[in-house]
Amino acid sequence: MFKITAICSVCSKKIEANEEVNVKLRYPVSKGITEIKAYLQNEGTITCMDCFNRKDDK
Repeated sequence: MFKITAICSVCSKKIEANEEVNVKLRYPVSKGITEIKAYLQNEGTITCMDCFNRKDDK
């Protein structure tokens, strides 16, 4: 249907399939069934592990 492309919020790198990422988001108020990739893209901040680890090293 629609192609969702995840991008790192720090370095703008395209996230590849099966790549480990860190997603910061709030716990949802409502419950229900949703398409997980769209939910993470719309509600979360995606960071690749390179940028996440670089942030922890500082």
